Amino acid sequence: MPKGRIAYSSDGNLHDSDDWGATAFSLAMIHYAGLEKRFVHYDYNNHLGASRESWERIMDDAAKGGAKRFGLDVSKVFNDQNQKEVAIANFVKEAKKSSKNNPLWFICAGPMQMAYTMIAATPEDKRQFIYAISHSKWNNEHSHGETKMTWLDMKRDFPTVTYYDIKDQNKSNGEDDFYSHIKNWQWLKNSTNENWKWLYNLDDTHFLDEVEHWKTDTEKNFDISDAGMTYWLITGGPNGGNDKGGWKEVKALFENKDIENKKPTPDIILNADDYILLEAEKTKSDLGEWKLVKLGDPNYVNKASGLAQLEFLGNSPTLGPPNSPLEYHFTAPKDGNFRLLLMTSKRLEGVKGDWCNDAFVKMSGNFKSATNLSKEDLEQYIKFFQEGDAEASELEWHWATEGEKGKHVFFELIYELKKGDNYTITLAGRSQRFSVDYLVLYDSDKFSVRKAKEILKNN
Repeated sequence: MPKGRIAYSSDGNLHDSDDWGATAFSLAMIHYAGLEKRFVHYDYNNHLGASRESWERIMDDAAKGGAKRFGLDVSKVFNDQNQKEVAIANFVKEAKKSSKNNPLWFICAGPMQMAYTMIAATPEDKRQFIYAISHSKWNNEHSHGETKMTWLDMKRDFPTVTYYDIKDQNKSNGEDDFYSHIKNWQWLKNSTNENWKWLYNLDDTHFLDEVEHWKTDTEKNFDISDAGMTYWLITGGPNGGNDKGGWKEVKALFENKDIENKKPTPDIILNADDYILLEAEKTKSDLGEWKLVKLGDPNYVNKASGLAQLEFLGNSPTLGPPNSPLEYHFTAPKDGNFRLLLMTSKRLEGVKGDWCNDAFVKMSGNFKSATNLSKEDLEQYIKFFQEGDAEASELEWHWATEGEKGKHVFFELIYELKKGDNYTITLAGRSQRFSVDYLVLYDSDKFSVRKAKEILKNN
């Protein structure tokens, strides 16, 4: 994504229900792209003057519920039917922060009246740093109820705003589009990830209200086309962003895979102060229920760093309280925001594929939270789990990238550290037969998680 922050305005409360899924998927994409800190505004139900209350409630779940599920700041999400003035105030506040090096990218995914009103309330000298995006002739021209202003009115009245009219993702990529056959999206329904199942069930493409009379087919179509604008932005926007994405790209993003199988490019160099590497077996703590597994042991996982790993043998394969805590002490090499990753493996012995895949972590020291959790949250044990679904292979190394606080509410663990200060990470066992090779904290402002994983694994 280009530098800057993300603002979004959507409808979903009248006409056509495709915005329910598009809203939720956009929030999920921001999360899986590691851009949560760039998310500053989302207003929805922006079809003003005519609305359906039952649809408003569904959009509440899609927007506020989606933000909560995917670790975004829910205080930045607003229902225009009862929070219109608060939404305008938040947009203006974020617009006032904007500059050439920190613009406000504004995805306009509904009728333009609310977008027009928010830009009109923004100081004129800040409008030059607003970059508005639209892809839909319907959105651009729609007039109904209190919705009067259009995309052309915005261009006429706010000429210093930069406007991007991109390709409409409704069938722009054939059968693999953001709007495509529902069979393409069954991987969400069949996943063990409850948030992915929720995304699948939220889409109810072409469920119409009494205003519309065109033919619909909810059994065959899956339409999250407005999320295509989000995908275009996070993949580069005007600097080569993909405006022809679809289900394959969404799946690759969610699974943290590069569909083009690109190798790490040499343009970003990993310096010694960009990361902190902590070998699991190098702790000075008593191992307790952890077992040191070395090359030659039957449970050794090939290519372990240092030819050794720690495997937890307490609790049960599914869960248990924090057990056998291991402390790792380190000194911050520079000021910065450092994100925690673990290199991990599971040994199932015939149990379900989503067992034996997590541990607990906590941090202590003079740090600040750089994520949507509080410092107090980060000072307490948080479940940290191996990425990938139940099909992820056992006895192989996989990254663990996220913590879970609350049921199926996931967060990156990012800490603002001070150069020269001392810190302690504590790793405690949770599920049996879960192995840890090493812990690493990397400069999350310098590297995306995908780039960090590529470079760290190859170094």
